[in-house]
Parts: sequence; C-alpha cells; structure tokens
Amino acid sequence: MVDDNPTNLKLVSDVLEYEGYEIFKAVDAEEAQRIIEHYRPELVLIDIALPGMDGLTLTRKLRAEEKTKDLVIVALTAFAMKGDEQKARDAGCDGYIAKPINTRVLPGLVAGHLPSLNSKAKKLSLKILVIEDTPSDLKLAQIVLIDAGHDVTGASAAEQALQAVKQNRPQIILLDLLLPDIDGLALARMLKTDPETRDIHIVAVTSFPEKFSKTEALAAGCDAYLVKPLNTRRLPRQLEEVITGALPP
Repeated sequence: MVDDNPTNLKLVSDVLEYEGYEIFKAVDAEEAQRIIEHYRPELVLIDIALPGMDGLTLTRKLRAEEKTKDLVIVALTAFAMKGDEQKARDAGCDGYIAKPINTRVLPGLVAGHLPSLNSKAKKLSLKILVIEDTPSDLKLAQIVLIDAGHDVTGASAAEQALQAVKQNRPQIILLDLLLPDIDGLALARMLKTDPETRDIHIVAVTSFPEKFSKTEALAAGCDAYLVKPLNTRRLPRQLEEVITGALPP
C-alpha cells in the first residue's frame, strides 16, 4: 500500500490485515521501490497523487523493469475525473479504485485481482506438525490451522516430535524454540542434517527474541521466524506462503 495520507494508509491496511493479508506500507515511491525489491508483494495499491514521483510514473517504472513487470498494480485516487481510469490503465495499472474507498467492498476488489493466488490458497491443504510445550498455545494453533483446512498434529517436546515426524511426515513444522528437553534450534539442526527430514519446512516461533534471535533460527535451517503473540488470522496464510516461497524469512 503506497499512500502519503496516514489516515488512508491505516484504514486500508487495517481492513486488509483483518482479512488475512500481510500489508507493507510506503508513503512515497522511493520507499515503495525498496519494499517491493525486498518483499516482492503479490499486489501493489498505489495512490496516484504521491509526493515526488507520482503513482503513474512509479507504475511505468515498475512495468519497465524485468523483476517487477508482472506485479499486479491497482491505482487509487481521490480526484476521480473522466479519463483517469484510462490514464491509469495506459500507465500499466491492472485496476483503478476511486476514493473514498468503500471498506466493505475493498477486500473483494483485492481478491478479484488475485484469482490465481486465491485458487492456490483454497486448494492448498498442508500436513503440519505444531511443536509447542505450552498447552494453550498448542491447542490454539491446532484449532486455527485445522479450521483453515490443514491436517495438523501436535507435540509438546522434541522426542515426541521426532516420533511424530517419522510416523506422519509433515510438510511444515511450526516450532517453538523454547522446549523442555532439546531446544528448538538444536531440533531444527537435527532435522536439517538428516537426509530423510531436511526438506521439511520449519517456521520458528518464540516469545524470547532476545534469547533466540532470527539470525540464529535461520542459521539453524528454519525457513521463517515469527515472534509471539502470533496473529492467528494471518497464521494459516503465513505457513502457506512458506510452502509457496512467498513469505520472506
């Protein structure tokens, strides 16, 4: 979402985050280009009237570059005039939304521009192992992920987890790093050095980022790193994106 108006930026972000989307925010074209380069979003909402480089110029620039030419780009404007939609499409925009934005229909408009992503998300059913020694956290993660259509098993310690991996090989593991016997980093290293399990995706989770850093987790072989409390609305989508390669570490 690229908009120099803080109210609009927050409103749109809040609405879409509630629907489960992960939102990156930029207030001008330069910041937007840095974020796009690093995170490669599936869709970019660009306000036309940006300070400095305007939204249509930014769109043309993105379309001209090999890495970003296929981005889905939707223009936003508060000054809708006859011919503006055609100008946006001529610049390379896939869609056009006039402000004030109707927040009730916005999620549907966004989803309509991402048919392939929505189709994949609906069809994707993962085998997930949740390794968590806090019973309430384990139960919550299982409920959320099962409700999203995934096949979920749980384990509360490393030894139990290793047995679960052998019996019902998961595609992805949600791994709490603070475990009662072997800690999560050691367990991740074990799994990643074993030819039988090294291809399993691992998402590290911790309440203690000062004790278990992101750098350590990625070095141990984890594919992504989340800090508690987890956003349960976004969790299923985050795990799906790890599998598809869309979630940055």
